Amino acid sequence: MRNTVFRTALILGFTGLSNLLFAQQDGSKKPLSNAEILFSEKQFEFGDLNQGDKISHKFKFRNNGTEPLMILNVQTTCGCTAPEWPKKPIAPGDSSAIFVTFNSAKKIGRINKVITVYTNGQKPEEKLKITGNVLLPAGAAPESEAKPKQD
Repeated sequence: MRNTVFRTALILGFTGLSNLLFAQQDGSKKPLSNAEILFSEKQFEFGDLNQGDKISHKFKFRNNGTEPLMILNVQTTCGCTAPEWPKKPIAPGDSSAIFVTFNSAKKIGRINKVITVYTNGQKPEEKLKITGNVLLPAGAAPESEAKPKQD
């Protein structure tokens, strides 16, 4: 009797898990709510800056949906880019912003950083981008993570 109950529970558990894992095989992502994030801009070009400078930008957005919008997470492509975002729900019709700070230390040349915003909205993933050019200050040697060769 115990074996039958155990087997039944095991089969039901595997069935539920496989349904959960394969429920959306077509790749579609069902929105978590009717919130809708609308950015006033999705890309910011900061131009030229000197190596070691920090620059910040505010990506403004509005909730154009009919339900509260939650920013679930914001991820960047490297540790040189730090995001700050609202942790409380944004009511329908209200606006807020995501602040992004880029630290150009140890960077040189053209940069292209992607910031991925995850929400509970109709489009659960949005991409933002910052671009620019990091210059060496006049007469300075480049900052580098690599150590010089010792002969």
